[in-house]
Amino acid sequence: MSIKEIIMALIWLALVSLLYVLKTGPNYFQSNEPKTVTIGQNVNLQTQSPATDDIQEPALPETIRTRVEIPNWLPEEMNFTEENLTADDLLTLAQLAIDNDHAFFPEKQNALFYLMAAKNANHDVPQLNELLDDLHARLYEAAAQAMLDYDEEKLTALTARLKSLAPDDPKIAEYTDQISTLFTLKKLTQETHELLRNNDLYAFNHEDAIHKFQQARQLDDEYPPLTELENQLLATISQQAIRAAEEGDFDVARAQLRILGGLNDNHPLYAATVQQVNQQKQQRFNYLDRQFYLAIQSLQLNRAEELLNKLEQLNLQADVIKPYQQQFIQAQTYGSYAVFDVLRDPLTQGGDGPQMVVLPVGTFFMGRADGPKYQQPAHWVNFKKAFAVGQHEITVDEFAEFIRISGYKTTAEQLNRSVVYNPRTGRFKNKHGINWRHDYLGKRADGNLPVIHVSWQDAQAYADWLAEQTGEAYRLLSESEFEYVLKAGSQEPFPWGVNPPPDNYGNLSGANDRLRGSRVRWREGVNQYQDGYWGPAPVKQFSSNVFGLYDLSGNVMEWVTDCWHDSYFRAPDDGLAWVNKGCEKRVIRGGHWGSALEEYHSSHRKQGPDSFTDPRLGFRVAKTLNP
Repeated sequence: MSIKEIIMALIWLALVSLLYVLKTGPNYFQSNEPKTVTIGQNVNLQTQSPATDDIQEPALPETIRTRVEIPNWLPEEMNFTEENLTADDLLTLAQLAIDNDHAFFPEKQNALFYLMAAKNANHDVPQLNELLDDLHARLYEAAAQAMLDYDEEKLTALTARLKSLAPDDPKIAEYTDQISTLFTLKKLTQETHELLRNNDLYAFNHEDAIHKFQQARQLDDEYPPLTELENQLLATISQQAIRAAEEGDFDVARAQLRILGGLNDNHPLYAATVQQVNQQKQQRFNYLDRQFYLAIQSLQLNRAEELLNKLEQLNLQADVIKPYQQQFIQAQTYGSYAVFDVLRDPLTQGGDGPQMVVLPVGTFFMGRADGPKYQQPAHWVNFKKAFAVGQHEITVDEFAEFIRISGYKTTAEQLNRSVVYNPRTGRFKNKHGINWRHDYLGKRADGNLPVIHVSWQDAQAYADWLAEQTGEAYRLLSESEFEYVLKAGSQEPFPWGVNPPPDNYGNLSGANDRLRGSRVRWREGVNQYQDGYWGPAPVKQFSSNVFGLYDLSGNVMEWVTDCWHDSYFRAPDDGLAWVNKGCEKRVIRGGHWGSALEEYHSSHRKQGPDSFTDPRLGFRVAKTLNP
């Protein structure tokens, strides 16, 4: 964890202790924040509710108020003998003090003092009790005003006088309680000022400016010094929120706004701060949005991931952030392509490679639980790496370009023979001089036919050459990839389902097909089907499957990368080819133009030596995306 992350964690933990107390504050980026408009797109930047909303923090503890003792105002013995003052003199002085608004102050020169002196001297003067009763009432009024003025010193002095005047007066306890409150308010206010000067806003033990302020307000929210103190606190928190937003730390800014609103969400500074933070957030969003898509377009995935993390830190609504997350996963998986894009990579020596279709990654059930042993056990395969597959089998023209540039000699050329179909007998036989240039009858092949008479070695050589020419990860399909694209999301026995295939489905051994110029028909063909071809058909003559691929079932069988295994026991479950070093038998998948019905089954598989050639066998290529 970096130093910055540690500091942020400490700040966040400190803020958590405040959030329960301030929990009634608004949700800042929803109901109370000013609305903003995103440049170039309509994006709602409302944020989600803070994670801290569900934290059950203890409430602010009750404030312990300062204990006060009301002092004795008058000495036990009052001696005026030296001044030779009579009762009449004291009453006269008292009345004069009252007339001059000195009922209780200054010390020893006020009406109450003179009257208490007269009372202490046991002067029996009728006017004395009347004046004392009047002062008693005046003292109540003065104390009430002192409380309104939050004058704890004056209220203390008045309470001391009341204690001397009427020791059993119940108002003494009321005033003493209020004095305690006033002294506590003064103490808390002073402590808050000091903590604020030291920028001590947050502490776990509540010994911080905000909690001290909250405690004072809990005692009396109309205490005048709290107004200025609140303004100072709000200004400090506002500055911190804006500074955090300017630095891109919107988690901190959001927490500061929550505290700010908890203190006073009706204060003009709160709305102004929310607006400034939102402006910073909008600007930050606009910048990150542009940079993210530039990174995606240039496939700078590390940069895109960094920007995505920063976008997520803005606490955007789920429907706003989700497209960015999907776009990143899309780029991470498929690079610059989208699913079902058709692509062709240029060759270094001119021209383009075969047409490829980008396929969706996913999971499928491979094999056949009720099939022969070599199709078992049925198992799940999960494709995590994206790949593209040739739209059709490699054609004669495409293979000819490989031969022209590379000078490669195929297996059939080296052996000077391959197998051809004999239309008179309906059988296949070896024939000299046959190679990739020929069709199934041994005649010159048209350029748009799938190349046949090629071994696995030849197919692998073509894929290696294509990878070298394009700089891309071309290869043969894995067996699981072939079955995945053949099934294309279906779990029916045959690629077309359970009923006879629809018209123009593919080059199959249709029961209604007939060899040209004869009455020969397929004995084990597909019932109620006719495609018009006997032998391989030009590529892309029939309908594509839902993945946009042609001739996966029918036309010609296809080589795949995998070595042959008698079952799927311990087969890979990630879509990769199952290859053992030095194996000589490879897997052949798919049906061909003369297959029996069972050979069109989606899980059908065959084997052949890697040097095997046949007029019913070709191949197509795959390309790993973002290898």
